[in-house]
Amino acid sequence: KDRVDDALNATRAAVEEGIVAGGGTALLRAANALTVKGSNPDQEAGINIVRRALQAPARQIAT
Repeated sequence: KDRVDDALNATRAAVEEGIVAGGGTALLRAANALTVKGSNPDQEAGINIVRRALQAPARQIAT
C-alpha cells in the first residue's frame, strides 16, 4: 500500500509541475519538428542554438 501511495503522490506532483515522462524523447521530437527558417544568419544561429539545446538531454543520456 505504501508503494502505491508513493507512486500516486509522485504522479500528482509530476502533473502539477508539468513534468513529462520520457522528456528527453519529447524534446528530441520537438527539435526535429523545429522547421522554422531564419531570414538572416543571426536568426539561423539562434534557431540552431535552440535546436541543439532541445537535443542536449537525449545526447547526455546516450553518452
